Amino acid sequence: MPLPPIILDLAIILGVAALVTFLFRLVKQPVVLGYIVAGIIVGPFSPPLVAVVDVEGVKVWAELGVIIFMFALGLEFSFRRLAKVGVSAAVTAVIQILALMTVGYLCAKALDYTSREAIFVGCMLAISSTTIIIKTFAETGLKTSRFAELVIGILVVQDLAAILMLVALTNIATSDSASATDLLLAAAKLALVVATWLLVGMFIVPRVVKAVSKRGSSEMLIIVSLGLCLALVCLSAYFQYSVALGAFIMGSILAETTEARRIESLVAPLKDVFGAIFFVSVGMLLDPRILSDHLGSVAVLCAALTLGNIVWVGFAALLTGQTLTTAIQAGVSLAQIGEFSFVIAVLGIKYKAIDHDLYPIIVAVSLISTFSTPYLIRAAPAGAAWLQRRLPLSWLQVLDRYSSWFLSRIANRRAANSLGRRLIRWGANAILVTMLFSLASHFVLPRLNLESKLSLRVLCWVATFVCASPFIHALLTPGAGKERIPSERMLRSLATVVLLGVLSAGFFSLRLVAMVTMALGVALLLLFRRQVSRSYQWFERTFFAGINAGADGHTLPTAQTHDHLVPWDAHLAQIDVGYSPMFMGKTLIDLALRERFGINIMVIKRGEQELVAPTPGERIYPNDKLLCFGTDRELATFQTEIQQAAAQEVSKAAASSFLLRPAEIPEGSAVAGKTIREVGIRESFGCMVVGVERDGQRLQSPKSDLRLQAKDLIWLVGEAKGLQLLQASLSD
Repeated sequence: MPLPPIILDLAIILGVAALVTFLFRLVKQPVVLGYIVAGIIVGPFSPPLVAVVDVEGVKVWAELGVIIFMFALGLEFSFRRLAKVGVSAAVTAVIQILALMTVGYLCAKALDYTSREAIFVGCMLAISSTTIIIKTFAETGLKTSRFAELVIGILVVQDLAAILMLVALTNIATSDSASATDLLLAAAKLALVVATWLLVGMFIVPRVVKAVSKRGSSEMLIIVSLGLCLALVCLSAYFQYSVALGAFIMGSILAETTEARRIESLVAPLKDVFGAIFFVSVGMLLDPRILSDHLGSVAVLCAALTLGNIVWVGFAALLTGQTLTTAIQAGVSLAQIGEFSFVIAVLGIKYKAIDHDLYPIIVAVSLISTFSTPYLIRAAPAGAAWLQRRLPLSWLQVLDRYSSWFLSRIANRRAANSLGRRLIRWGANAILVTMLFSLASHFVLPRLNLESKLSLRVLCWVATFVCASPFIHALLTPGAGKERIPSERMLRSLATVVLLGVLSAGFFSLRLVAMVTMALGVALLLLFRRQVSRSYQWFERTFFAGINAGADGHTLPTAQTHDHLVPWDAHLAQIDVGYSPMFMGKTLIDLALRERFGINIMVIKRGEQELVAPTPGERIYPNDKLLCFGTDRELATFQTEIQQAAAQEVSKAAASSFLLRPAEIPEGSAVAGKTIREVGIRESFGCMVVGVERDGQRLQSPKSDLRLQAKDLIWLVGEAKGLQLLQASLSD
């Protein structure tokens, strides 16, 4: 019985991919490169000996590969990770994305590409490869390095930016002429649709997953998860958005559930298989003959990618208080393009927005930049040292003082954070109100034929208002935290009234909108104030109850959990003890880690127990995890010692809730003039002081008898709640 062509093609694809990737692993090259080379071998532009037969069938497999791959990336993304990205990583990412988009656009225009193609090129150059960078860090032993924290934080922001790019590029690709106004309207529509998916999804999906996990098996959990993914994919296609958007959003929603880690482990085999098919399909579209005619374009874009990242990431990192070495290492680490850029390229081919000649150029740039990334990362420290030797000492001192000044400003941003949380709260509730009014005016009202009857339209509006009243109440109240801006209450009320007026225009003529909105809105909120308040409190409790608090869900790498960068090279990293004889049964004072390696143990994690600021007499037991504070060199020496003693690998996981935060002691603080021991930072708040900056001088791991002074910038390690209480006490 003859096999269908699609099965034969799948056998060829996976067989060739397995062989090529095995050879690539032998020469220590990323697996993604092997998949692309395998695609070139089995593609239609190669000799027909092993070429696929049903190319259209492979495209269907590749489309499914994009969906599964983006779904898996969404599971790894998690909006909690985005919230934990530090100021330095966020600002650096924004500057890097905008700069590389501009550089790519200008280079493409110089190479005589159209404006639409140049936009695609700019977007593809702006997104680095998360997969390749993480694997490179793991293989080179740099995942606990200080600059790796900055890079991984930038990658989290890039992932979100890539999703926005996919939607914007879909609009550009499907319209003959997209004006700025059209793009802004499309962006506003996208924001409303995606935010609605997220809010509704985070309210419903965690409960569904929790019920399935309690009563069902792993088989049922993966079926439900994939079903939810494909449902949102279909909904995304219905709204004429990229299927990758729906898959990524559902993955990010599931990443916030208590079963995130379990789902991720179940999806991992599917991601590997379908991801391989997708990357092989990327290589199949590469025509080597076209590539040979455009070697100059490849060289130009490779140079723009590498130099652009080194210059702009380095500049942005220095601007946000990083050291020169960290800035250079971060820049070279991001100098490649990968999975998201391939998705963008395939999107351009699908909608015929880019020429087929451009596709092999982008793939070639990806291959070259991916191959060069490990070598650039290894050469970065030597390059930074060479540059430091040639820069004037006065310049280096200015950079050093600026770093301390910038990070001290970050230490006192609690008021801005409080305002930011209130703005996010107002925006989330505004989206829910907009969703309810839009559904009523665009779907319910036309189907009930109420347009011509004013009384019935008023009744429909009132019903919608009642349904939305808990969220309207939340729009008018500040929530947690004090209103530090005197006019904030007035501005919030004004914005709420304007929003209701705009939404009511779908029910009434503009002349009646203001009167109906003001009269009925104020009356209903005054009459049912208590009931509405209780309704919203129930909704808020229920919403957050379904979202994983982080203890049982997706565990973040060190770089995402400790969203900070200190002004010296010291930082936090977790090390697994395992069964190393170096530790077994010994106390911290016996190990003398501070004296031997210069590191301090902040936390000992033993199963579910976490010993904060352990005493010198605390013993180390098998499989303990040590949250250490030290420089890259100190941590590397410590890891080498462990590896030599027991061949243990350093775990990439981080203690779930411990953070490193700066705090400045204000004038008149009660702690000024007291020693660290007298303040009781360890005993009262469960925190440790790991560094002090005073008058431009830095003291790492200070002793407990050090007296604190006003204007000192102290660096603290502890849990979020303890840090908040301590920072509040410093201001008393």
